[in-house]
Amino acid sequence: MALNNYSTDLNVVTVNGRIITDWGNAEPPLNEAPIDPNSTLRRGQGGNAVRLDRLNPGREVTLTLNPGGPDSAFMQGLINAATAITYGRSQVGTLETVLGAEGIIVNDGPVGRGGSTDAGVTDDVYIMQFNSWTQTKGGG
Repeated sequence: MALNNYSTDLNVVTVNGRIITDWGNAEPPLNEAPIDPNSTLRRGQGGNAVRLDRLNPGREVTLTLNPGGPDSAFMQGLINAATAITYGRSQVGTLETVLGAEGIIVNDGPVGRGGSTDAGVTDDVYIMQFNSWTQTKGGG
């Protein structure tokens, strides 16, 4: 039995080759979710069914970064240039890896500024979508 550590300091995330380290305050600071289901079950009225598999269901990744930091400036530059995105993630010690390709930044998130407390300034949020996605989960 192993004790796995999923802390941000052991989570190596790259966007277009740049290692992202300046995470924001949100929990979790990164989120990966399917865009479409892997398979769909089409059920007929006669009792039979058809399975429809997607070759690539795609993935959406949301990063929340510290406002005003160099990682956020890098991501904003990718938005401004409408650059194609590649994404990688490796969790040190767990054998968990991700590779996203054929991606774009589809949007950024709401911006809250000017507050006098921690709640008054929001993280910079970047939402990416990938057509090609390969991942491994679990460990040894």
